[in-house]
Amino acid sequence: MVLIFVVLLTLVAWVVTTSNKFDPSERDLPIELLQDNTQEIRIYTPPLKLWIEPGRQGSGTTFDLAPFPADTLDSQWQLAGRVRTFQSDNLYEKINGEAEKFIKQGFVQLAFLRLRSMTDAGEIAIELFDQGDIGGSLGIFAEHAAGRAVENRDGVSYFYTEAGAIGRKDRYFFRIAGDNSSPVIKEKAARLVEAFAQLGSTSPAQEALEQTAPAGFVLLNQRLGIPESEIQFQEDNVFQYDFAQKFWFGNAGLDDDARLFVHIADDSASANNLVTALLEEHSYEYDELEGDGDYRLFRHRYLGTFFVVAQQGRYVFGAEKLADTTAVTTLLERIAESLVNDET
Repeated sequence: MVLIFVVLLTLVAWVVTTSNKFDPSERDLPIELLQDNTQEIRIYTPPLKLWIEPGRQGSGTTFDLAPFPADTLDSQWQLAGRVRTFQSDNLYEKINGEAEKFIKQGFVQLAFLRLRSMTDAGEIAIELFDQGDIGGSLGIFAEHAAGRAVENRDGVSYFYTEAGAIGRKDRYFFRIAGDNSSPVIKEKAARLVEAFAQLGSTSPAQEALEQTAPAGFVLLNQRLGIPESEIQFQEDNVFQYDFAQKFWFGNAGLDDDARLFVHIADDSASANNLVTALLEEHSYEYDELEGDGDYRLFRHRYLGTFFVVAQQGRYVFGAEKLADTTAVTTLLERIAESLVNDET
């Protein structure tokens, strides 16, 4: 211990006595050498800019809103973030739990956008789904619109919610959701519905529509005159049967819940097999009634509603939820006549 104490004391004494004995020539480069290698460094000072509140669009600033229409923004509502897009492989990141439903209906892409009000800081989130075709958007919209009164404006089918709106136009399906139910948000939701009339094709030519629209939609809309807002498409599990797929439905126009339906099979043999399966499954909950040989008529044992189905070539068609049978023949003839000389 004494030895260690003596060593430490000696070390301290050495540090104290040599602390000021510094020779710059031993450790630092000569000043002359440093001066010879100096280079002028220009420091850039950026000009001052006016401060802009985050999310607010500055003058002269433009944003790529695609696929949203330009009228999505206005002087009162500006971007609260960039447009984000999602594909099938990462759709679950945005709508986990719903992704599979959209993908089954032909999902192509989701574009997501948030808007912020410049007056009260309220926010609106917009989901714009590209479902590939009219059938895809109709199928998704039908699930959301079940039991609601659907309106139509400039080709946009929609209904309002407590704090926004849900609708579709051509192949697009959209959901508008505000963070509160203020009048400001409801007014903006209405303006967005108007803006979304610009989505998809705007050509009024019927020939162009028939070339791009699915055959089932053309049959109900163009040939039977059923408004687009009253047409639905169901991809699978039709009538709650897992074998029934790709059916188009349209309002029968009887002031009740009755709907016309049509399915276009690959060929007449496939259509015949589908009808056979429908008849077999219906026998568990329906009683078959006497009817014309060209169609099969059923009455639900508990609800008392009527179901009728017929086949013509590769077409399977009919009506469901009929309150009575008085219009059965008229409805079926109306559909069958539209199939005469069909080339689709």
